Amino acid sequence: MATSRTSSNDAVAFIGVGSSAITRASDRGIHALALDAAIAAIADAGLERDDIDGYVGAPGATNAGAVHSDGGDEITARTLVESLGITKLAFSVDAHKGFATDMVILGAQALRSKSCKYVLGVRALYRLPDIAYATVAAENAYGIDQFRVPFGATAAGARFASRAQAYLHRSGATRRDLYNVVALARRHARLNPLAIWRDRDVSLDDYLAAPMVASPLGRFDCDMPVCGAAAFVMTTARNMPAITHAPAYLAGTAGWQRPLEIFDNANRTRADIDCWQIYDGFSLMIFEWLERLGWCEADAGWKFIKDGHAERDGRLPLNTFGGSLGEGRMHGIGHLREAILQASGRAGARQLPKASNCLVQVGTFDFSSLLVLSATP
Repeated sequence: MATSRTSSNDAVAFIGVGSSAITRASDRGIHALALDAAIAAIADAGLERDDIDGYVGAPGATNAGAVHSDGGDEITARTLVESLGITKLAFSVDAHKGFATDMVILGAQALRSKSCKYVLGVRALYRLPDIAYATVAAENAYGIDQFRVPFGATAAGARFASRAQAYLHRSGATRRDLYNVVALARRHARLNPLAIWRDRDVSLDDYLAAPMVASPLGRFDCDMPVCGAAAFVMTTARNMPAITHAPAYLAGTAGWQRPLEIFDNANRTRADIDCWQIYDGFSLMIFEWLERLGWCEADAGWKFIKDGHAERDGRLPLNTFGGSLGEGRMHGIGHLREAILQASGRAGARQLPKASNCLVQVGTFDFSSLLVLSATP
């Protein structure tokens, strides 16, 4: 493998990570959960609050019925930074409809431009009571929604369901093959103390009997709305504090329209990747990204899962914390957290024997970003 194209001093490193509890519902607000995660990440990084001079967030609530209220079902930089008592920010941004991977890309750019030294990233999700999370009740639709909302194409994953229907027809896969993704997520969630579905396996019979959300996607094909938050702290090697654990390094990034560039940009080959954390808000997404990233031929991703290659002892362990289908709808921040922990050797009972290079993809087929995190710069 070729040597890295990033100088050692400019290498971007993850030095801290933290989480709140993750629950179906909570009597604590999104504000409190975000503070839990942020404070834990700063402490894990061996820093003080006043060391933080950069911030990245992606506050957008993801459900169709979101009220988009700061401090209600979203939390912005302005609100959270004030609550943390941070007063020395040189860089701050909230990514509009962004993912955890986008937060990392923005934070890395700020660090490499020397706009700041220590970037805190926070992503929080909150399930407000008495809110319809699967439907849009608005009487009017505007902009692009005029062509989606009247036909239910934004509700309950309907636009993903039509894609899944076409995939099953084209590939020869069945709902039993979608079940294999769900069952794998539940098995991997067993070792994640934060996971909503920890120690709650689902049988094939229960899966097939569950209510249909939008055919062919049933209830268990969709991630569950939750209340929770996770956070990370990034810096460069030149500003590395005295931490008691190994960091994880950002090796490379890529976007969804040119995903295969992730390998060149990370200066890693596909054979170098030890594990991956792939967004699974809906079960079908796993098949698509297996194929788009070149681990199997088109319309054959379901066979990769069926043949056991994504198990902990398989060729490419997948979503070793349970993914969204096992942990809950954390909108990709859980995938990033797991990659940081695996690459830095701190995943505890979930730690893989080999996890030096971990690929992370977060987002849908038409809007996402990718990272490779590594044990070395």
